[in-house]
Amino acid sequence: MIKQTTIRFFIVLIMLAGCSSREENVVVNKESVENIEEIMINFASTDVVFSPSETNEIEANLTVNDDGPGAIVEKSSKQLSIKLDTDITRLFNLSKKPTLEVKVPKQFKGKLILDGSSGNVTGKELIQNNIEIRSSSGNVKLHFIELNNDVKITTTSGKVSVDFDEEQPNLQLDINTNSGRQSIDLALNSSSKTKKGLQGISGNGDHKMQIVTKSGNIVLN
Repeated sequence: MIKQTTIRFFIVLIMLAGCSSREENVVVNKESVENIEEIMINFASTDVVFSPSETNEIEANLTVNDDGPGAIVEKSSKQLSIKLDTDITRLFNLSKKPTLEVKVPKQFKGKLILDGSSGNVTGKELIQNNIEIRSSSGNVKLHFIELNNDVKITTTSGKVSVDFDEEQPNLQLDINTNSGRQSIDLALNSSSKTKKGLQGISGNGDHKMQIVTKSGNIVLN
């Protein structure tokens, strides 16, 4: 009886999600980054896009197609966290999944951490910030106008793609993948390559870039 009730419950959720015809709604949250040293974004299975902004506040814009909760912004003495409240009906509405856009003030010089599962991560027009991304099956795509800090990316099966506007970004590259392919279109000095890894230096090698995947492909250019 309990099993049948559970099945009926999920069927109702799927029907409700599929019948939803609401227009897109953007839920906006803003918070000052004064005295903040670390920003943590827990994106779970939601696609997230982050980019620098000219404002003095971090801005989290969650685009939804329902009346469910938006992003939750919490601030402690040195850390600011952005996370998504759980709404089980969104799991079944695959055609209208929410998307999260985060605008990070250029004045913020601290560390930016993005932690999630199957959501895709996109970073646009990046200039600064120490960046760490942890994902499982979501793809990661970053675009750097200029590399000025360390970057660490860890995925399980997601593809990692990094584009540089600079011909020779100043980085010390360390790549490790179990079964994914590597395509590196950078001029590297003192490089060493194996079937599962690659290390090398571009430019002055001022900043560390570490990329670790199990089965995801890695593309740098």
